[in-house]
Amino acid sequence: MKFKVAQEDLAQSLQLVQRAVSPRSPLPVLQGILIETTSDGLALSATDQEIGIRVLCPATVAEEGALVLPSRLGDIVRKIPFGEISFEADAAGNTMDITWERSRFTINGFPAQEFPPLPEPAQAPAYTIAKSELRRMVRQTAFAVSHDDSRPVFTGVLFVFEGERVKFVATDGFRLAVSEGDLVDRQGDIEGEVIVPGRGVSEVSRVLGEEGDGQVKVSVSGNRVFFEGARERVVCRLIEGQFPPFNQVIPKQFVTKLTCRTRDLLDACERASLIARDVGQAVKLEINGSTLVLSASAPELGTVREEVAIESQGDTLEIAFNPRYLIEGLRNIDSEKMTYEFTGPLSPSCMRPADPEEADSFICVVLPMRLA
Repeated sequence: MKFKVAQEDLAQSLQLVQRAVSPRSPLPVLQGILIETTSDGLALSATDQEIGIRVLCPATVAEEGALVLPSRLGDIVRKIPFGEISFEADAAGNTMDITWERSRFTINGFPAQEFPPLPEPAQAPAYTIAKSELRRMVRQTAFAVSHDDSRPVFTGVLFVFEGERVKFVATDGFRLAVSEGDLVDRQGDIEGEVIVPGRGVSEVSRVLGEEGDGQVKVSVSGNRVFFEGARERVVCRLIEGQFPPFNQVIPKQFVTKLTCRTRDLLDACERASLIARDVGQAVKLEINGSTLVLSASAPELGTVREEVAIESQGDTLEIAFNPRYLIEGLRNIDSEKMTYEFTGPLSPSCMRPADPEEADSFICVVLPMRLA
């Protein structure tokens, strides 16, 4: 195995694939990255058996081959100056010589045969989504994923395929986030639902969605979901179980509704959270006519009172929330103005963009706290 590769290309590819390395795996080979030569250069692969990432990297190949090298290779390559790097493997000893200018590394590796092969996507129904849409939908739902492993389905993001549209849904039991977007293309019948691990969804966004305005092909085969870009592929094991009927949680009617500038309410919540920053502390909202008053107090810090200009409908209302839940929801409303609907002081509330054309693109349901 012998090849030459540009430092910047290899460093970028290693940074992406390293995200699937399992640093504490009992199998030493899973702590490494499989490097294989291809007709177009290199294929780099890593997996922790739950998530797998494969990235293609341009290179000039003199001799074909494959070898697993420690993930620390990424640290080494990042310290090498820009320019061309030469790699040559000693197949008999499973070592790789790395040379550039007057410097040389010799790295010990593992035989490629010991590396578990990544699952390949079958000929299954698939859809294509724009990277920009994928980034938005992941951002608007990943924050609501639960980290409580006792409820596995809540640790994932529900994908709901509906004709030419797809929904991402996440909840931790205290708030619910729903993001809806358009498909670019669809191949076959893909109606239905799957639950993708929250970590997997975040890695997909980082690996496939960080740059450019390309497209991502998504397919489901068996108990795995595949995400494929122009030179990257991410495969995730699906979460088994039944996601709760989220549509039943979204309020259909309201007793109080406000409309305001998204930035105004977000800024006020962030300032109020500086006082209500400890666990269990709440920000109180008082809605009365054209004014929303936010207030919070903490014995060791003091008090805060903020006023926000609003348009309101319905009853006056006093209600309290965990400020973090409000802030994370508001940060994901991309429109200039938003609406916030309330069904009572102890019942679910629902925020969304105010523009009717964008109202279904993002919904965040938040449960209130009991007023002291």
